[in-house]
Amino acid sequence: MLPLLFAFEIGTANIQAASQPKTIVVVGERIDDAAANLKACLARHCKPDEDIDATLALAETQLLAGKYRDARTTLLASLGRNKEFGDVYPVPVSDLYRANGKVAAHLGFDQDYYRSTFGIYSTLKNGLPSRDARKYMAMMEVAEMMYRTRGHTRARYYYDRIADRARQDGRDDIAAIAELRSAIRHLPPGSEMQMAAIRKVADLQGDKMRAPVLEAKLALARMAFQKGDEAGAEAIVADLSKLKIKRPMLIFQPTYAMVARELDSGSEFGFPFVSPPVVGGEPGSNGGPGGGPPAPKGGNPGSVQTSNRAAVSSSLQLMQWSTTKRVAGNFDDMWADISFRITPEGKVDDLRIIRSKGNLNWTRPLLISMAGRRYTPGRPHDPSSVRTERYTYTSGYEVQTGTRTAEHSPKARVEMIDLSDISATQ
Repeated sequence: MLPLLFAFEIGTANIQAASQPKTIVVVGERIDDAAANLKACLARHCKPDEDIDATLALAETQLLAGKYRDARTTLLASLGRNKEFGDVYPVPVSDLYRANGKVAAHLGFDQDYYRSTFGIYSTLKNGLPSRDARKYMAMMEVAEMMYRTRGHTRARYYYDRIADRARQDGRDDIAAIAELRSAIRHLPPGSEMQMAAIRKVADLQGDKMRAPVLEAKLALARMAFQKGDEAGAEAIVADLSKLKIKRPMLIFQPTYAMVARELDSGSEFGFPFVSPPVVGGEPGSNGGPGGGPPAPKGGNPGSVQTSNRAAVSSSLQLMQWSTTKRVAGNFDDMWADISFRITPEGKVDDLRIIRSKGNLNWTRPLLISMAGRRYTPGRPHDPSSVRTERYTYTSGYEVQTGTRTAEHSPKARVEMIDLSDISATQ
């Protein structure tokens, strides 16, 4: 059993080994029930994989209920019990590391996120057969983590390693995906070098190359939307219909910017947040101060009109900005579950916050951006066209100058989990 909350989605590529286990959706258990199940498992000295299943079920339920630190405590305790069994149960233990890394990122414990991501890779590398393709999924996660924590150069190094090793194993499709993602995320946006690399993958032939070709064409469509070339983007999307995509896929999301305040003058400056992982994502530009319409009374911003779209980007990378004289805001217990429907035209409708905790001012630019998203076409009355996503307002911890105390950095960001296939705890 693997709760979908902690399943790793590697973009649209869906790199899978033939032996990839089936993902099972966990439907909302109450925290007390999930805790009792884990307690009973430990009391009967259950096997490590059963322990991990019960752990993930409890941690998922705690996280959905907004009890992030409880979820972290649950996961760390289980890692203490089970990480030594990675050679016997590599996939369950890697799932445990993945869950811990995700929760750590939402809380701002970036060093733990860093270590846990490497834990995923080392566990699968040491526990699976050398040619098992799941090790590449883990390497992709490491590359993305390096992008977010160490920057472009380190990420490109890991993507190059993935491509080289994949070709040695006869997996040219995985090599193509690695090279494509490196080009999308780490070459100058819109440059001839970047466009040539993306088109090279988009032109590949054969069923084996379906995943990289799809991802490359989605990237080209996103870039067309960025340039305002709606006709060109729609033509690419129409061409993608030949691939019989079952679930709407995100193509494009406008940038959203938040407001920071200096201590001395009170001047407002915009800085970008990280967007959720999307196909074709690349470093965005600073779109200026955030804003948008005020939230309706009652704390729920409700539906957002697409006419207020921000500048274009779908960035994974948090752009750097000066922390001099900046105030670190409140990042504790700030989250929102946002629901929306994808129309047959690939647009967002019925966008609203359905559950939340804490002040919602930070969600305004996010909602404006989400209203401007473009997807591959949705289908009326199809559950896959109705989405729910959890966003957490956070920042990484850093040691303050002159002290040994770690506090939240003022470099705010938003972390996302797709809740669409999970019944949230009420």
